[in-house]
Amino acid sequence: QESRLVELPYSSFDDEDDTAEQDPGLWYPDPPKLSPFSHCVRYLAFLWNLLFLLLGLLTLAVGVWGLLAKSPLPGGDRGVPLSSDPMLLFVLAGLGASSVSLAGCLGAFRASPCLLRFFLAALLAFGGLEVLGGLLVLLARRRLRDALRDLLLLCLLRYQEDPDLQFLVDEVQRSLQCCGLESYRDWESNPYFNCSSPGVQVCSVPASCCQDPLENGSVPNAQCGFGVLGLGAALAGAVVHTGGCGVALAVWLRGQAGAIAAGATTLVLLEAVGALLALKVLRDISAVRM
Repeated sequence: QESRLVELPYSSFDDEDDTAEQDPGLWYPDPPKLSPFSHCVRYLAFLWNLLFLLLGLLTLAVGVWGLLAKSPLPGGDRGVPLSSDPMLLFVLAGLGASSVSLAGCLGAFRASPCLLRFFLAALLAFGGLEVLGGLLVLLARRRLRDALRDLLLLCLLRYQEDPDLQFLVDEVQRSLQCCGLESYRDWESNPYFNCSSPGVQVCSVPASCCQDPLENGSVPNAQCGFGVLGLGAALAGAVVHTGGCGVALAVWLRGQAGAIAAGATTLVLLEAVGALLALKVLRDISAVRM
C-alpha cells in the first residue's frame, strides 16, 4: 500500500509527459519580455512626442489668443473675416501637431497599436504633403512669384484693417528698407493713404518706410511719412525708402535658400526619427502579444 502511494505520482507524471509528447499544443512557451533597450525606446518615444505636443499646444494658444484679441466681446465686430485671418493658420497648425503628437504619446504610453498606426499614417501624410509642396515650389516658381505679388498687394490694401498684416508689412519694410510693392507710390492704392482720402493720413506712407523714423529722438515718429506722396521723387527719397519690397523680398529669399533648405531637411529628419521610434515600439508590442 505504501509503495502504491509512491508510484502513483510517478505514473501521473509519466502520463502527462506522454500526453505532452502526443499533443504539443498543450505546451505554451513564455512570451518574450521587453529588453531594457526596448523600454528606453518606448520612454524616448513618449518624451519625443510630449515635446511636440507642448509645441503644438503653444502654437494653438498663440492662434486662439490672436483671434480673441481682435474680438474681445461676444458678437463684436472683428473687422476681418475669420477665413482670411492669418491667426487661423496658427490654430490649424497647432491642432494638427498637438493631435498627432497626442496620439504618439498615448500610443507609446499605453502600448496601443491603433494609436501608433494612426501616428505613423499622419506622419506619412505630412511627409507626402511636404514633398509635394517642395515639388510645387520648384515646378511653379513663376506662378508662386505672381501669387506672392498679389498677396503683398492685398497686404497694402488691407494695411489699416488687419493688425497682423500691418505688423507683417511694417516688419518687412523696416528690415528690408523698402516701401510699397514696386515703389513707395504703391501706397496710393490704399484708401487711407490715397491723396483723395479725407483722413489725416492723406498722401502719406506708413512710418516703417521712413529712413530715420526716430529723427534724432528716442521715440519713433509715427507721422514721419505724412505728405510724402505729394512730394517729388527727389524730395521723397530724402525722407523714405523709395524702392519696392517685391524685388528686395525676392533677393532676400534667394539669400536664405540655404537656411530654408536646412530647416526643411531638419523637419523631415525629426519626423523620420519619430516614425522610427514608433515603428520600434509597435514591433515590440507585436512581439510581446504574439
